[in-house]
Parts: sequence; C-alpha cells; structure tokens
Amino acid sequence: MGNGDKSFFGRVCSLSDIVAGIAFGALCVSVGIQVAARYIFNVSFGWAEEFPLFVFLWVCFIAAASAYRQNSHLGISLVFDRLPKGFRKVARYIELLLTFCLFLAIFYYELDVALTMGSSFVVLKFPKLYYFIGIPTAALIFMLLVVEKFIIQVKIDFGRSQAGGVEPAGKKV
Repeated sequence: MGNGDKSFFGRVCSLSDIVAGIAFGALCVSVGIQVAARYIFNVSFGWAEEFPLFVFLWVCFIAAASAYRQNSHLGISLVFDRLPKGFRKVARYIELLLTFCLFLAIFYYELDVALTMGSSFVVLKFPKLYYFIGIPTAALIFMLLVVEKFIIQVKIDFGRSQAGGVEPAGKKV
C-alpha cells in the first residue's frame, strides 16, 4: 500500500491523490484570487464564489478515500480493543462489510440526487450534476478500497506466507 504500488487499487488511490491535489491547488488559487480582489481591489468575482464550493466537496471526499486506504482516517478502536482475541477477526470482517454497505447506500442515494439535479450554477453556467457527482464518485472509490482491505485481511488470516505476515495498520489481530 505504499508509494509505487502498481496494483489496480494502488492506481485508483494514486489517481484519487492526483485529482484531490489538483482540486486543492485550484481551491487555494481561487480563494486567494477572491480574497485579493475583495480586500485589495474592492471587487468581487462571481465565479470565485461558486468555484470553491464545487471544488471543496471533491477535495474532501476524494482525499478522505485516500486517507482511508492509508489508515490515516480518524478511527475509534475502544470497542475493538476490548473484544476477545478470538472474536477480533470476525469483528474485522463485520466492520468491512458494514463499511461497504454504508458506502453502497451513500453511492446509491447520492447518485440519485446527482442525476436528478436539474439546475446549473448561476455564474459558472455548468450543471450542478458535476458538483454532486463527487460524493458517489468518492463512495465508489471507498467501496473499491474496502474490497482491497478485505482481500488483504483474507490473505493475513488464511495465507500468512502470501501476505508476508503484514497486519493492517491500526488493527490488532
């Protein structure tokens, strides 16, 4: 799961990182332009009001998916750590299944919202579909990464020699 990962999941994560990085750079530039225009030149650009809203959603959700893969997300292991060691493996699979189901539901309902969004941005003049499609896109990436974590967990639990005995970060098995 490190740098230079040539697997399908590694490429998905790398593409997500690139998209989130470009979007974050565009967000910073557009907000900087708006701040300079307002406070130095006493003018305001309409596009610089709408564009950061659009990009912020994409940055947050796509970067969160990448953080999930790298185990850099916020997690609470209080309950997991108190489980009997024999049940922790089962709990890990239940966790992955519930996580997958959560993102499947998010994907389904947010895709419906995005596809039924008929209006456009006032100044930028592009459909709000492009704004709202960021959430189901990120949910799809999350689901792919949950599948990867499931595969890794199976390799750890049932084939230590194949996985090299590596345990997922943040989880004690």
